[in-house]
Amino acid sequence: MTLYTDLPDHFNVETDRVFRDEILPFIEYEILALESYERDRPADATYIFHEHIHRAAREMELTAQHLGWSSVVCTNLYWAMLPHDIGKRKIDVTLWDMEDKPSDDIKNLRRSHTDLGLEIVESALGHLTHPFIDLMVDVIANHHEHMDGSGYRGLCADQLSTPVRLASIIESFDGYQVWRPHFGDRDISTEGVLKRMREEKAALYDMTLFEKFAAMKRGEIECS
Repeated sequence: MTLYTDLPDHFNVETDRVFRDEILPFIEYEILALESYERDRPADATYIFHEHIHRAAREMELTAQHLGWSSVVCTNLYWAMLPHDIGKRKIDVTLWDMEDKPSDDIKNLRRSHTDLGLEIVESALGHLTHPFIDLMVDVIANHHEHMDGSGYRGLCADQLSTPVRLASIIESFDGYQVWRPHFGDRDISTEGVLKRMREEKAALYDMTLFEKFAAMKRGEIECS
């Protein structure tokens, strides 16, 4: 059984004064800023970032609960995942809603939102030293990294924390479930997305975590 030794259980955002007084207002402001930025996107855009971040954060919390992690870890992970895409508002809004599949250059430009997110955090919170900021920065910077080293920064499995490994799975799953024009007739059902991630993308993910996430999603289907 995998032992997760880097779970964020040494602080608690629900009782931490610095988080409540300084970090939480920053997150809330950035969510509103991202929503405002998206008003310039086409009316028929389907992958809405400020909606995606809320879904991803909730999935992070639910998956952590499914894995049996403590309530402190679950809550800390929720708040760390919520601002993971704040850097997208610093990218030319016209680069998001293209009819054709984006080129590798466009993909890399889009994924530079991880760098831009770090710049936003540093500008607003650089005067603070806090373990939650370390966790949040890890997720913002590395949620597009892959276990095989093929991600945006080229980090490999042994360089990726457990929160980042889980964030990568959840980020991808949610993105694959939202239809976009270049998807064509791709199966975006829960089972279809899980199948694609398992059969076509397995090298990208921590498959121990993935299978536990997949079991949770299948359970949701059975209960619906």
